Amino acid sequence: MTHHDALPQPRRRTLETSTSIPTPWPDLTDLAELTFRHKVGIIAQRGSREAKVGGDIAVHAAKAGVPTLLYTGHPPNEQPDWLAIDETPNPTPAEVNARAQRRINGEKPSFVVIERYERLSPTPPPYREWDDPIDDPDEPESRADQLMWSVREIRIDLPLLLTTVVDPEPQLSRRMSTWLHIDHPAMVMTDVCKPTLVVHRTSPQTVDTRMEVDPHEYRTGTRSSLQWTPLNLRQP
Repeated sequence: MTHHDALPQPRRRTLETSTSIPTPWPDLTDLAELTFRHKVGIIAQRGSREAKVGGDIAVHAAKAGVPTLLYTGHPPNEQPDWLAIDETPNPTPAEVNARAQRRINGEKPSFVVIERYERLSPTPPPYREWDDPIDDPDEPESRADQLMWSVREIRIDLPLLLTTVVDPEPQLSRRMSTWLHIDHPAMVMTDVCKPTLVVHRTSPQTVDTRMEVDPHEYRTGTRSSLQWTPLNLRQP
């Protein structure tokens, strides 16, 4: 093959640490602020179009030239050059940390997405630097606690997006703790992701969100309406 016949290489997008990962919806990009060392959670109703938000964002970022690692049980139909898909059913934090060092087209990932993050498996003991010395060693650790620690053990400097779903229709006028059990993965997410966004479609073009937790307390509970046309309804 001659030099002129060589296939073009995919173009990587160079991101500053303060640059947000692009999503298909600019309003969501601004609200989520997926930047360096930032863990963001998105919660949607099971079976809704928004429930596949993790894959949609991963594909969009990869098409924009962002080397993206997607953990999913349902690979998207479109798989751009900058997208690496891992279908490990129950990855451990150590596996995620290691996989985030593997190159995509010669470049390290710049973004990690874990759909249905409750699939994470806790790292076998001995583990964790953050054990509370007053914890009762004879009391078994709850699945919610295991999930919380599993996310905290994902020690990467990259933007990290976690998604999960709820069965009841999201009630954005009330805190999640009033309509979900305290150990539900969506509730655990509020302890480890800042922000955690609950989303619910209100029209063919808009989605309402509630910010369940944020580093700035005054934003907790804030509701927003985002322009968010489902991708499969967009004109080509």
